[in-house]
Amino acid sequence: MYVEVKNLNKSFGSYQASKNVSFGIEKGKLVGLLGPSGSGKTTILRMIAGLETADSGEIYIDGKLVNNIPPGKRGIGFVFQNYALFRNMTVYQNIEFGLSIKKVDKKYTRERVMQLVELIGLKGLEKRYPSQLSGGQKQRVAFARALASKPQLLLLDEPFAAIDAKVRKELRTWLKNMIHKLEITSIFVTHDQEEAVDVADEIIITNSGAIEQKGGSVEIYNNPKTVFVAKFIGESNAIKKFSQFKAFKNIPEGTKAITRPEFVEVYKNDEVKPGTVYESGIVTDISFGGSNWIVTIQIGDNIIKGIRSLAKNNLNVGDKVAVLIHRLYLFDNNKVKVVENKFKNNIKSYSI
Repeated sequence: MYVEVKNLNKSFGSYQASKNVSFGIEKGKLVGLLGPSGSGKTTILRMIAGLETADSGEIYIDGKLVNNIPPGKRGIGFVFQNYALFRNMTVYQNIEFGLSIKKVDKKYTRERVMQLVELIGLKGLEKRYPSQLSGGQKQRVAFARALASKPQLLLLDEPFAAIDAKVRKELRTWLKNMIHKLEITSIFVTHDQEEAVDVADEIIITNSGAIEQKGGSVEIYNNPKTVFVAKFIGESNAIKKFSQFKAFKNIPEGTKAITRPEFVEVYKNDEVKPGTVYESGIVTDISFGGSNWIVTIQIGDNIIKGIRSLAKNNLNVGDKVAVLIHRLYLFDNNKVKVVENKFKNNIKSYSI
């Protein structure tokens, strides 16, 4: 592992921000630390950077223990969410800053800065000041400045938080491509699930100072290992009474479960043939989901949300519908089990 964290603990007074945190990151990977506010993700990032000192535990970068090495000598580039650019310096001077502090050869410095200016797509703007740049351009300059000294590890703390939605999406794609092109190991902090899935090769989910799960986005989405992950990833529907669902009758009493809208399909009654594969429900609410309709349905004592294609005829509140539930996540204590619809193999024969 290129970055390895072992049993990190960090407290601020009575608040424990990190609880025996351990994980490893392979060289060249782009990893997202994902979790709600206060889950400890930024504290982990700052301890790796050396900006916070761990109470206990070890941090290794490229096999070297760095706990007692000052931040400036760890070979790390850091990108902050608020850019942290010097307002009285030009684009060129901001990128140059770290190299000038280290008194790097001036010829090399100029070559390196101009190389980075071109890399971030701001050639011709190197004499502009931060006030003359857009939010996306400012973040590109911050990215270039972090890369100027060729760090072995790049850390990014909520790098897209201060940028509007459209530019944020464009910048995410740009950043991912740049990092993979440069083959630099990177860790970024985010509370945005879409952002983590869109950018990261792997995701580490944090909660209350601890690591809940680590893996690829598809793996975490389809196979959550803890109750927190099952509820946190995606949009969840709590299920109250499983016995009212034909395909999930044998769930033990007392077990809790959730499903997600994308696991629930909604049809008008005349669009399907009657059969045990479908539940009967009544539409209580409809909202536009961008690429589909999000339909809220009451099935007995359960209220769940499902998906309906925009290509199908519109539904109205009060309509009686046929509902196909593909999957439930069951959990007991902190263990999660995926249960598929036992009639799923017969679905095609029931649909018109």
